[in-house]
Amino acid sequence: MKNIWKYISYFFYVAINWTPWLAFFVLYHDIRGAIKYGITTFVPVSLRNLTIVNGDTSQASRYEAANYYLIEKLFTEFRKLSKADSLIDLGCGKGRVLAVAAHFGFKNITGIDFATELCKEASANMKKVHQKFPQLRWEIINDNVANYNISPTDSVFFMFNPFTDEIIEKFLEKLENSCRQFPRTIWFLYASPLHKKILLSRGHEIVFQKQILNLKGIILKRNQQEKITG
Repeated sequence: MKNIWKYISYFFYVAINWTPWLAFFVLYHDIRGAIKYGITTFVPVSLRNLTIVNGDTSQASRYEAANYYLIEKLFTEFRKLSKADSLIDLGCGKGRVLAVAAHFGFKNITGIDFATELCKEASANMKKVHQKFPQLRWEIINDNVANYNISPTDSVFFMFNPFTDEIIEKFLEKLENSCRQFPRTIWFLYASPLHKKILLSRGHEIVFQKQILNLKGIILKRNQQEKITG
């Protein structure tokens, strides 16, 4: 009964702030996704109610998961472009994207979030997913994305507007430094791409985009072919 009330409240929130059609669409796919993937990631949470590690809440938005339809669409199209099996979710929240990624063949999955309570829920959800995919390697990091130690093999990133343009700029600078040392193709799966101009200005190109009602997602690609030294 408690969850039903939360779904109803969220429906009216979306209907009032956007459109009733979007509210029906979002709610349908949230319920469908929760049943399909067997995890609980729905309820939005204000950052004021969470324990924040190495972060400033003024530099981030409240937790609200990307819609299952959009996540699945981005992964479906990505699989036509790449067989990469490692994924980093920047601002993973309760782990919805991580769970879906496992069903799309990703075998090494990392989620990063500076909210302790969300990381605990993400870990609980990933333990359920791990039962279905025993070979899956996953990790939830409770820290600021800016502190993440980018691996030479990290090439696929998911974002759903987890932070401001300033934080994105800092992360991209760090990523570009990594690519100068270890050249590779970088992919961004970006839901609700509010700050896409930042990525475009740094050499990323849009290779896929999808919009339905008020939901929009894009896939961006950037190639670093040669190692830069000196």
